[in-house]
Amino acid sequence: MKNSAAHKSKQIAGASARSQAEVVQFPKSRRLERCNEDLVERYQETRNPEILERIVSSNQGLLHTVMKRFSYFPDPYEDLLQVANLGLIKAVQRYDKSHGASFSSYATAIVDGEIRHHLRDNVLMRQPRWLRKSERRIEEVSLDLTRKLRRPPSLSELSEAVNISERGILEIMRAYANIGMHSVDDPVTRERLQSGPDASVVFSKHYESFLLPIEDRIVLEEALDALSVFQKKLIYLLFYKDLTQAEVAKDLGLTQRKISRESAKALNRLKAVLNTKIF
Repeated sequence: MKNSAAHKSKQIAGASARSQAEVVQFPKSRRLERCNEDLVERYQETRNPEILERIVSSNQGLLHTVMKRFSYFPDPYEDLLQVANLGLIKAVQRYDKSHGASFSSYATAIVDGEIRHHLRDNVLMRQPRWLRKSERRIEEVSLDLTRKLRRPPSLSELSEAVNISERGILEIMRAYANIGMHSVDDPVTRERLQSGPDASVVFSKHYESFLLPIEDRIVLEEALDALSVFQKKLIYLLFYKDLTQAEVAKDLGLTQRKISRESAKALNRLKAVLNTKIF
């Protein structure tokens, strides 16, 4: 009897202990979420930098989880982490609990968007200059035609207006579509990033006075990219701005002899590149 009562007492005590543990020990994610929302509310009221630092520090795991989606990009991990932290700070500043979303869900969306925006800008900057110029031109002309025609222009109409072959326009649009990065379910792969535009299908439909056809401009700009920054500046000042060597020397604080020598080197380099098959 005594043993039976003692055994029953132990069972009750054990059940009570388990019950207390279940009540006190919330799942870690729930505890963090409650803590986050409390801290975010306090920060928005006080703008205390110590509270912000605590939120950022406790949510590094969330950032690393989001960043795994972009592991196929060549950008340094530390750079992406810095962008992710800036996104997290924006989320703290803008979060509104009354909208119904949890802070972690809201922060994940903001951080994801910041990283995508950063990567898209980086990828765009790595594209050839001629591609960026052509895409802007196509977009501007397309908007202008849409206003005039009161409908989107056809491919042939757009091709005629920008003086680029229809296949060339499609290739430029394809190159930009590859770096859009709008969908988490359809991420940009390394292969898509490395598949640059096929410049061989981009050419002018007809010649324009005092203007090189686009295929020649592409070749020239690709050749200019082979020059050093200083050589590019010399070519720009001498041949695009049409300054004399004396004017360039004065502008750059160098001797005319130095300008003459360096411009000759730049032109020889251009000649060597242009005599090499680029495409």
